[in-house]
Amino acid sequence: MRILLATVAVIALSSGALAYCPPVPDVAKDGYQGNDLQRTLCLQNELAQSAQDRAIRSEIDATLSKLQRDLQQQKMLQQQLQTELMRTKPSYLP
Repeated sequence: MRILLATVAVIALSSGALAYCPPVPDVAKDGYQGNDLQRTLCLQNELAQSAQDRAIRSEIDATLSKLQRDLQQQKMLQQQLQTELMRTKPSYLP
């Protein structure tokens, strides 16, 4: 559980650190396309990172849901066991 929480914390902290894609001065010899190319590549990297973060979050959400279902099932089984134990009389009682 601690590992899961640590993973969530790392993702939360890293998602805010996405690179900002600042404009770069164009140069005439590049046909004034350097800025567009660098910005496009930067935005592509941001998009890839964002997609990866969403996939990880989705996996974590699925794991948390499974853990919650398992915990609920364990609680129900415990309650059923306690109910059964309270219902049956020990053999040494009249």
